[in-house]
Amino acid sequence: MADVQKKLIVVLGATGNQGGAVARRFLQDPQYAVRGLTRNVSSPAAQALRELGAEVVAAELDDVESLKKAFKGANLIFSVTQYWEPFFRPDCRAKAEELDITCRKYAYDVEVQQGKNIADAAATVVDTLVDNGFLVSTLSSARKCSKGKFQDLYHFDSKADVFPDYVVPKYPELAAKMSCIHTGFFTTSHNILPDSYFAKQSDGSFQMRFPCNPDKLVPQLDVNRDIGNFVYAVSQMPPGKAYMAGEYLSFRDWAAAWGRVTGATIEYKEVTIDEMVAETPDKPCGLEVALMYSYSSDPGYDGGMELLTAEDIQKAGIDCPITTVEESLAKQDFSKYFSK
Repeated sequence: MADVQKKLIVVLGATGNQGGAVARRFLQDPQYAVRGLTRNVSSPAAQALRELGAEVVAAELDDVESLKKAFKGANLIFSVTQYWEPFFRPDCRAKAEELDITCRKYAYDVEVQQGKNIADAAATVVDTLVDNGFLVSTLSSARKCSKGKFQDLYHFDSKADVFPDYVVPKYPELAAKMSCIHTGFFTTSHNILPDSYFAKQSDGSFQMRFPCNPDKLVPQLDVNRDIGNFVYAVSQMPPGKAYMAGEYLSFRDWAAAWGRVTGATIEYKEVTIDEMVAETPDKPCGLEVALMYSYSSDPGYDGGMELLTAEDIQKAGIDCPITTVEESLAKQDFSKYFSK
């Protein structure tokens, strides 16, 4: 059981990218006890967390009662939901076809319901949460921020429609203790979209191809290295604020940084949404991400919202280190792109 003299943070998705990084960061602070939630408590990642000192508990995002039980005694909760897991799962795609909806809309429905389950369960422990005790990973509302231009950028709206749009009117006491943490493009996303990040040309050079303005500043995040530090820093801030985790950098400059790191020749080319979809093997994925890159041009990945950054947190006197894109790229292995 968690040490009652310590503040207890309950971390959802504790064996995933965001949750795992957050759990490991709070475990470094002896003031905190960490309870990590996961579906599979016997996985190697769960065992690794136990060895670091975390309590690992089974919970299902589809089961609000399991979440209520797992949240008991929480002083802080870190929430993260998942769009891409139900998006890609074959059984979920079969279910979407059965319901006569797209797999993109199906994944939206799943993530929204899971987000609502988290909020409903968190509301039952609002009295034990510290003033800034509900730390939620989210994104901007594409529908609202684009004034209706982007009606189906589902993996953005599936987060924003809950955090904050469901929480604020339904649970004002919980909303008063909430901080919304937006996450930038992951610097490892090339692993999912290799043909768009590094399209090899006949002369051996590379081309980065997105439907995004080459000079638009967009946030880029080394999620495994930085989200833990960022959430830990946010926990020390006053509640009720919204943040963006990552370094703002254009894709043209991202490509230039990759060229410096690898020694390769690369150029950035802005393409259309249809071109990106055509170049992506999984067409529904191609459409979902192409819309994201287009939205990142106008109004912007952050929706044009005024979000606090690591620099703002540091100005408040709180340590909040952020890895630059070039530093992140320098730590990655890109040899597979040169062996094609």
